[in-house]
Amino acid sequence: MRGKLLLTSFIMHFRMLMRQKIVLLLLLGIPTLFIFIVQLTSSDREILFEVGIAETKTMIKATEANVSLIFVSMATIGFLSSFVSLSLVLQYKEVNRRLVLCGYYPAELMLSALTVMFVIIVLLVLCIGLSIQIFFQPLHFWPMLLGMLFNGLIYGGYGMLVGCMIKGALEGTLTVILLANIDAGWLQNPLFFSEARNKIIIQLLPAYHPTQLSVGAAFTDVPFRTSILVGLAYIFFFFGAAIIISYYNMRVRRDNKLINEKRMPAVT
Repeated sequence: MRGKLLLTSFIMHFRMLMRQKIVLLLLLGIPTLFIFIVQLTSSDREILFEVGIAETKTMIKATEANVSLIFVSMATIGFLSSFVSLSLVLQYKEVNRRLVLCGYYPAELMLSALTVMFVIIVLLVLCIGLSIQIFFQPLHFWPMLLGMLFNGLIYGGYGMLVGCMIKGALEGTLTVILLANIDAGWLQNPLFFSEARNKIIIQLLPAYHPTQLSVGAAFTDVPFRTSILVGLAYIFFFFGAAIIISYYNMRVRRDNKLINEKRMPAVT
């Protein structure tokens, strides 16, 4: 793998993504807006909810505003990560095929796209995590941040997978929004989970373990090992599937007849 071409590909992907004004608006505006709304609307009363990753049934008490802040942050990270990843794949699918024709390796283009996505998710998680500290001090800050990072990477991989499988931008966006809203934006709410009848359905969804990791780390001392392992499994699954399909899509089938015609000298 050639370092100079890899760096050039990374800069190119990053610049093309940043040229989309809607992406910048979403990355900067949505977290600020959602955190502001949570602080305006949530009460300071103490609520009781269940932490699902504990070995035994564990109910903890915390301020509603703080719990809502963690939950809304997780939903925001999931939605933005999947949307940015989807845009990164859909917008430059044909561009990448042309770059392969120009001499780039598919692995170089995939690695540069993954790096751009990872950098954006890390920056998003750091900004949101530091913003949370303005309003309250989580019990375990770094494990909470790790859960947010896992959530971003899982939904980033999901967005890339959808982008590799679906050609239309509208269909891809709806597919991404559907799961992100139902999973991270609704079912993973700690209050909803505590009263849910069929919790096994919620526990099988991608955002369950990252959300439980962040909520558990913010308010309790429950062990995090299982959530970390399952979160890594989801990350490897989504990215592995996305990389395989993306590599297949970027393959260039050479037409020998066409190549021979191009090599023939022009007749004057």
